[in-house]
Parts: sequence; C-alpha cells; structure tokens
Amino acid sequence: MDTTLCPDCGALAEVQWRDVMESTDGPIEHAKIMCVSGHWFLLPVEHLVQPTPTPVERRRSPARWG
Repeated sequence: MDTTLCPDCGALAEVQWRDVMESTDGPIEHAKIMCVSGHWFLLPVEHLVQPTPTPVERRRSPARWG
C-alpha cells in the first residue's frame, strides 16, 4: 500500500491510484488519495508527502546470568 499524508488534516492517507494527465506544460503524473478522515484529493505526485515512520520500541532482552 502506498501512503502519504492528507494535505488538509495531516492524517495518514492511501494513494488509491496514479495516472498521467496531459497539461499545457506536458504530461504530469497525478494521484488520487483518501485519508482516514474521509478527505480525498486529486493532485500531482510531486505534492505527495512521505510519512515518517514512528519509532518502534525496542524490547529489552532478558538479563542473562552467567
């Protein structure tokens, strides 16, 4: 699953599809995104924001007695 951030609320959003659309400046790749809050946008892929991963807690290994 390709994800980004919602430009409206900043929540995690799924890229539902991508397509190249013609423009006066030439073809531009666009993506339709929808966030968990229900907002959806059709925007150029250059405007997609890469979400930063949340840090994963490290589990401590049990102490070894030796």
